[in-house]
Amino acid sequence: MRFSENIAKLFKANQFILKAEGMSMLPILKPGDVLFLRRIKFRQAKINDLIMLMKGGKVITHRVIYKNTDHLITKGDNNQKSDGKVYPHQIIGKVYQVKRNGYYFNPEDINLLQSSHYYQEITKIKNIFSSKKIIFVILKGLPLHLYFEKKHPSRIYADCDLLIDRNSTEKVERVFKVLNYTKAKSEFSSIHKLLKDKPTEFSFYKKVNDFPVVFDIHLEPVFLMNQLGKLDELYPQGMIDEMTGEILTTKKAIIVESEKFSILNSQFLILYLCLHFFHHNFRGVHRLEFLDKVIRKTGLGSDLKDAQGLTLLIRHYRVENFVYPVFLMLIKYFDTPLPRGFLSSIKPKGDKLKYTKKNIMKINVFDDETRIQAGINRFKNIFFLSPEPIYNKVFVFINPAVTYSIFWVVYKKIRSYFAVTFAPSSLARARK
Repeated sequence: MRFSENIAKLFKANQFILKAEGMSMLPILKPGDVLFLRRIKFRQAKINDLIMLMKGGKVITHRVIYKNTDHLITKGDNNQKSDGKVYPHQIIGKVYQVKRNGYYFNPEDINLLQSSHYYQEITKIKNIFSSKKIIFVILKGLPLHLYFEKKHPSRIYADCDLLIDRNSTEKVERVFKVLNYTKAKSEFSSIHKLLKDKPTEFSFYKKVNDFPVVFDIHLEPVFLMNQLGKLDELYPQGMIDEMTGEILTTKKAIIVESEKFSILNSQFLILYLCLHFFHHNFRGVHRLEFLDKVIRKTGLGSDLKDAQGLTLLIRHYRVENFVYPVFLMLIKYFDTPLPRGFLSSIKPKGDKLKYTKKNIMKINVFDDETRIQAGINRFKNIFFLSPEPIYNKVFVFINPAVTYSIFWVVYKKIRSYFAVTFAPSSLARARK
């Protein structure tokens, strides 16, 4: 959100009122909203605060997504790119109230309202699943946040991921249909749907009091490419099936606001959150932040037995190459405590380590990607970090779903290029 007010005045006042412009903070802030701000100092700024800052001669209001001892990182909720480092002298103030259509509200009230609706839906689904003897576990989502952070989130929660027994698929679909959820389409096209040799997850969504509620139902812990089905050439399906079974049989119960929920045991939870970050191409600092909190609260850094168990789990499922960079990033951004010798016990070798240093550790964890670029990078990471030998990996390119996806991406890239190049505005500039 940018502002066209007199910048000099902002630095003198302790409290001030401005009208919002732009789309960068949708849906929490809309153009025309009246923002009430008060001056704050760097030490008062917290992650998820909406702060006004001056950068590059422009005044903007964005969310704090990261903070260390000397700078912040901010980002618009509706932006792909972050704003880079924000230093103490660039901070103007914090939004504490918003006026919209004559009504006043605190931005945090919107988050609380949304998460309250989400929690009610999750509880409802959980109780129905239990009554119908559906075996499931929460992989990630609001109950975990409430359990580990003891408070509702200060940002809009995107979805809730559940892992179910594959044999319960039809039961689960009927439950969501009765509750008026819509099943989302995930295939590129009808051809892609035919080529995909196994379902791995499906999503259901609906609006509750104008807030979107989404459930991602997993038939396995998805950390490869949901769009491609089996990728035995890169990671054995048998290992994924074994992991699915072990997660469901070793789940643990937690109590959140007097409700009982099933989540992953501590070792599997840390492993899954690492694999989830890998699946998102090592992007989204909020994912790292939550993983850091889980590690600290489960005591991995001090519990040698748990650390040894996690090491054995990582080695058994041959995911060292996938999760090693995650732990490096945890140390880099959050100084996460890890047991002595833990990193060396899961350290990749040879080309995998070179790829990690050259490519993964240079990723900007604060920025997002377009869907197509994310898919390309995800496939590259899986291919180069795969534990399989190269003579197995090359056969992935004759996998029909992979071949079709490559052609689909090339087609989309070419189409996008011509759409931009030959757009009326581009042609007009070329004639000048």
